[in-house]
Amino acid sequence: MGGLLLAAGAMGAGLWYSIQNAYYNEITDVTEIMAYGDAFPVKNYRGIDADTSPLKMRACFDVDWDYFPTDEYKDIATPLIAPNFFKCFDAKEIGADLQAGNATAILAQENEPFGFDRFIAQYEDGRAFMWRQTNSCGTAHFSGDPLPDGCPVPEGAEDKNVMRDRNADIFTLRLTSVIGGTLDDMLIGSDPVTSYSTNGKEFFACFDTPMSFGLLSETYVIADHASPRKTRSPMDCFDHGQIAQDIASGEAMALLGQHDIIPGYDRIIAVYPNGRAVAWHQKVEN
Repeated sequence: MGGLLLAAGAMGAGLWYSIQNAYYNEITDVTEIMAYGDAFPVKNYRGIDADTSPLKMRACFDVDWDYFPTDEYKDIATPLIAPNFFKCFDAKEIGADLQAGNATAILAQENEPFGFDRFIAQYEDGRAFMWRQTNSCGTAHFSGDPLPDGCPVPEGAEDKNVMRDRNADIFTLRLTSVIGGTLDDMLIGSDPVTSYSTNGKEFFACFDTPMSFGLLSETYVIADHASPRKTRSPMDCFDHGQIAQDIASGEAMALLGQHDIIPGYDRIIAVYPNGRAVAWHQKVEN
C-alpha cells in the first residue's frame, strides 16, 4: 500500500510539474511586437511560450503608446491563467480590470495561428499584458463544426473543410441518371434539415420532393448498397434503423445521389411515395 501511495504521489508530482513548468520557454529579448499590422516598441519584456500549444504564450511588458480606452473587446478578451512560476501575469486581475474599464483590450492579431487570436491588455500607466485565446473559427474547427462566415480555411486543411460554406455546390441534392450517369438536381419542396461534419464524411438531410415515385424509379440509378447511418447529432426526422427497414421492405426506394461525392463516400437518397426523402453519406463499397 505504501509503495502504491508513493508511486501515485510521484506520478501526481510529475503531472503537476508538466502542467506548470515543462515545455515552457522563457523569452526576454523582445523589443517590439506586432499589433494592427505594425511593429510597436516595448520595454522590460518578460514572456513564456511553448511549441506544444499556441495557448501557452503569455507576456508582460511596458509601452509608451497612446492610450485609447475602448470596450469593443471587453467581453471577448479573456486572459488565460498563467503557470504559477510566471508571477507577473495575473489573469484574474487583468480580466477584472478589463471588465471595470481600468484597462483596455487590443486585438493585436487574428488567427495567429489559425483558430487563435492574440490580445493585449493595456493600462494607462504603460503596463501591458499579452496572451492568445481560441476564437470562433478555432472553436468550430476543433469541434468539427462548420466554420463561421469570414473564417479562413487553415493551411493544408482544405479537405477537412469541404462543407464550410453553406452555399457550396456540395449541398445541392442531385441524383445519378441511368442514362449516361449524368447528375440531375432534385426538386426540393422545402429547405432540407441537415446535420454534417465539415469534412463531409458525415452528412444527413431530411426534405420533401414533388418528384413522383414512379419517375424516380425509372430515371435514376437504384442504390443496392444503401446502409443508413446514425446521425452525428439528434435528428427527429432521421431514424436510420427505420429507414433501413423501409428500404428493405420496399416502402422506401434508395437511389444513388452522387458517387464519390467526397473521396471514398457516396451520397444516398431514400424517397417515400408521399414525397418524404432523406439523404446521407456512406463509404463506397470496394
